[in-house]
Amino acid sequence: MPTSLRPSPTRFALDALLPAQIRHRLACGGYRPGQALPAGLIAHRLKTTTAAVMAALAELADKGDVEYRASGEHGPAYYLLGGRR
Repeated sequence: MPTSLRPSPTRFALDALLPAQIRHRLACGGYRPGQALPAGLIAHRLKTTTAAVMAALAELADKGDVEYRASGEHGPAYYLLGGRR
């Protein structure tokens, strides 16, 4: 396999920490309960991909930190818990 296609150990370590990084940003980032979480903006701020953030948000949803709503105020998205359902 060419060197450029090998997964970086550092990148893997950062991806493993992504849910914790997002959890910290949600706690300290000024998000309100019930607010749709801007996956693209979070990805930009954490210098990662939107797909990686969506996977991390899915993991956080499994743990009960956020919830996925198929038809929320802003359409299908992950939302910070505590708002209207």
